[in-house]
Amino acid sequence: MAATGGALAHHGWSWAEGDQGTLTGTVREVYVGPPHPTLRVEADGQMWTVELGNPRQTERAGFRQDSLRPGQEITALGNRSRDSSERRMKAVRVTVGERRFDFYPERIQGG
Repeated sequence: MAATGGALAHHGWSWAEGDQGTLTGTVREVYVGPPHPTLRVEADGQMWTVELGNPRQTERAGFRQDSLRPGQEITALGNRSRDSSERRMKAVRVTVGERRFDFYPERIQGG
């Protein structure tokens, strides 16, 4: 995952849609490291890459490598890639059960 996450990472927000949506699925992989921590999430039979904040933002949100385990269900709120063939989302929030991780609280639309 480290090589994949680093090679495909997008920086900034220009690659993402302006509107936010949710993605609910099962975590398959968790990577916490530079340039962006990422989750591989299976949703509706497809694998998605969910980018979190940079490592410092991710840590400030309370998210660590052991915050999630493969097999857990999450809901990610964020901005999907403008490229409809790419299954990638930049998460502003990830919810696991009753626990919320706000990576970009200032970007959360609608509270």
